[in-house]
Amino acid sequence: MTFASFLINLYSHVPRLNFKFHWTKDIFNFNWSSEYFQALALIACLGAAVSLLLLVTIIIVWICQACRKNETTGKTRRRVRRLSTVLFIISVLCFFMLGICLFANEHVNRGMSISINSVINTKKSYQISMAQIDQFQEAALNTTVHLKNLEDTVHVESMKTKNATIVQQIDQILTNITDEIDIIAKNGKLFQAKHDDDIGTLENVRKFLSLYESERWAFLVILLSITMCVLFTGVVAFCKQSKKGAVVFSAIGFFIFVVVWLLISVSLPVTIALADFCRDGDQVTRKNLGNLYETVQFYNTCVPVTTHDNLPLPIASHVALLNNIPASKSQLDRLMEVAFNSSAAITNSSSAVGDDITKLLKLAGAVSSSSSCYVFHDDVVNFYYGTCNQSVAGMSIYLMSILLLGLLLFTLLIVVSKTWNLFSRLPHEYVEVDEDDPFFPRGQNDSTIPVDIYGTHVYNPRTRDRTEPSTNTTSGTADEPIAPLWSQNVSAPLVTNSMTRQPFMSDHPYNNYEDRYN
Repeated sequence: MTFASFLINLYSHVPRLNFKFHWTKDIFNFNWSSEYFQALALIACLGAAVSLLLLVTIIIVWICQACRKNETTGKTRRRVRRLSTVLFIISVLCFFMLGICLFANEHVNRGMSISINSVINTKKSYQISMAQIDQFQEAALNTTVHLKNLEDTVHVESMKTKNATIVQQIDQILTNITDEIDIIAKNGKLFQAKHDDDIGTLENVRKFLSLYESERWAFLVILLSITMCVLFTGVVAFCKQSKKGAVVFSAIGFFIFVVVWLLISVSLPVTIALADFCRDGDQVTRKNLGNLYETVQFYNTCVPVTTHDNLPLPIASHVALLNNIPASKSQLDRLMEVAFNSSAAITNSSSAVGDDITKLLKLAGAVSSSSSCYVFHDDVVNFYYGTCNQSVAGMSIYLMSILLLGLLLFTLLIVVSKTWNLFSRLPHEYVEVDEDDPFFPRGQNDSTIPVDIYGTHVYNPRTRDRTEPSTNTTSGTADEPIAPLWSQNVSAPLVTNSMTRQPFMSDHPYNNYEDRYN
């Protein structure tokens, strides 16, 4: 038992109740008034009821949190840190569930792509097979015309011969051949009339599957991508411990929560319906495929071999009528040669019939080759494999992951409401500058701010290239000219090669600061 078959059997135990809450035996009937559709609607309503209950719970918790008094405690910073960590972990789990949802969506898309490609290949092979059957039927009609001419010729030539017994045998064999060819021609017409709409049916199936899958895949990708973006903004707000970001995330996350639970409410009955199709979908398949249903069932259950005798019953019986014709034609030629002594008219008519029979035998081989089991078996099996194996497994994984995502979003929205007050209590690391600050008054032009309000530029080598005026805050520079100190004429002692005696403490750093400065 494969994983998909286990899931199909598991879904079969889900109660299917009509609007009267009675167990229905109507399986996979999508008529609006059917009990099966009522059962799927009740399953969808169950998911909607659970989502509504969770929504009411979130609203009540938010109202209580908004009415709660903002009490200051000494453990605010620790609580904020823990709350941010919890929110970050829940958000990471939500990202993980979103990733699984995207994976499951691609898994379903791959399975449906396999089914769509199998329908396309089946349609192409079926067109070739129908073309060969058409040629076979046309060749049978042409053969009946030549057989009629041969009968007329034999009737004319039989008047010239006296061997009535041989003529009677010729007439009997010719009648048998004509009847068999007539049956082939009539059966060909009946087969074409019966299966004339099969190509259109396959094309309708392909269009429906392609449209459904493309819209489903794009819709889920867009919604899951939007959910991922919203979660990312929430993670950024939690890491920054921003009250505004937490409030915005709460508002947007509320709508995302509603959308996710709506997807859950729709995905659950769709998954169950897909499992019912794979388990008991013969009724709807027979209704939609019509005469093609028996052919599909044959190719699904047949064993492919290299021979050309493994054919559907209508085609096999159609081709089997030619089995005795070559032997009968050979016997007819021998009898006509004896009876009519190689008459030119008989020879020409018999040669035309022989050419038609040879052409019929070749076309019968072409029909057998194009309609054999090994031509269609893999495509039909791949259709069921893509739909009932890959798609069922992908939908089940998607359903479980989006259900966990909905529960995680519920927990996230409950926990995030606690940040509305806690994030606002965080202390500021930097004190905002007041309007009356004496050293950096706000609202003034920066060009009027003093260069150095403490006079620390005095004798400072790093201010050599600056020409700003002094602030006159020190007594040493209050009445001096504005020119820099190094531009003034300072006399320095001449350096000579002879060593002279210097006064006491003359080499102290405080006595030669002028030389050092220059």
